Amino acid sequence: MLIRQISVFLENEKGKFAEIARLLGNNGINMKAFTVSETQDFGIARIIVERDQIERAFNLIKSNSYAVTMTQVVYLECAHKPGAMAEAMERLSAAGISVEYMYAFADSSSEFSRVIIRPDNTELANQIIQEL
Repeated sequence: MLIRQISVFLENEKGKFAEIARLLGNNGINMKAFTVSETQDFGIARIIVERDQIERAFNLIKSNSYAVTMTQVVYLECAHKPGAMAEAMERLSAAGISVEYMYAFADSSSEFSRVIIRPDNTELANQIIQEL
């Protein structure tokens, strides 16, 4: 399934991600998933929120002077068993799709891992993922 993700560019300083988390929390927006990557000078927080809150979250972050973008990513519920992720990645690879980045989250009470994928061909990757 295609969903939208917010990416926030942050200075690599203590407390910067906390500012974003607090800003969203104070406005009743829950982060369903996130990942933070960093370099020496800056970081990128990639955040998933409820579909009906994405525009509001994006505008809130932007209005507070953060550099923010919104991108489409592929959301996959992958069976929580050995080899399931390999099958999905092999199908994408066989179709010539490159993955720029991805992150996942799971809990032991679910039979699925939830995976966010940023491929170089979002539409084709989504079509392949839907066939799994």
